[in-house]
Amino acid sequence: MVEKKIRLTLRMYFFLFMLYSVIGWVYETILFSASEKKFVNRGFNFGPYIPIYGFGAVVIILVIRFFIRDSYKIKGINVRPFVIFVVFLILATLAELAGSLLIEKIFGVMLWDYSDDWMNFQGRIAVRPSLNFGIGGLIVFYTAQPFGRKLINKVGVKGQRIFALILLLVLGMDFASSAIIIKYYPEISKAGVLGKK
Repeated sequence: MVEKKIRLTLRMYFFLFMLYSVIGWVYETILFSASEKKFVNRGFNFGPYIPIYGFGAVVIILVIRFFIRDSYKIKGINVRPFVIFVVFLILATLAELAGSLLIEKIFGVMLWDYSDDWMNFQGRIAVRPSLNFGIGGLIVFYTAQPFGRKLINKVGVKGQRIFALILLLVLGMDFASSAIIIKYYPEISKAGVLGKK
C-alpha cells in the first residue's frame, strides 16, 4: 500500500514537471515571438516543453509543501501567496543560473542572455525575468496546477501509467536527439541559432 502511494505521488510530480515544462515553453515562445515579430520555438528540446521550468517548479512545490502551511498568517493576515511568490522568485532564479552554467559547460552554448537587462548577472539572470518567474509561478500554482491535478486524478491508474511512460519515452528521445545535434551539429540546432560561444 505504501509503495503504491509512493508510485502515485511520483507520477503526480512527473505530470506536474511536464505541465510546468509546457507552460514554460508557452511563456517563452509567446515572449520571444512577440519580441522578434515571428514565431520562435524556444528551448533546448524540439518538443513544446522546457524541462528547466518543470524541474524548478517541482523543487519549488516540494519546498512549499514541506515548509509552508495552507494558512500562513502574520498578525491575522494570510501571507502565504506572498511567501509562495518569493519562494518561486528565488528558487526559479537559482535554477535558471544553475541551468545556464550547466548547459554552457556541457554543450558550449548560452540559451538565454539578459545582458541588456537592468541588474543582470553575467547575462544569466536578471531582476525582470526573476519577477516574471515569481508572478507567473504564483498564478500557475493557484490556477493551472490544481486544474492539472484534477484532470490527472480523473484518469485511472492504468491510464496514468501508460501516459507517464509515453511522456517519459518521448522526453528521453527528444533530449537524446537534441543533445546529439547540439553537440555535433550546432549549425542546425536551435541553440546554435541562439548563439554558440
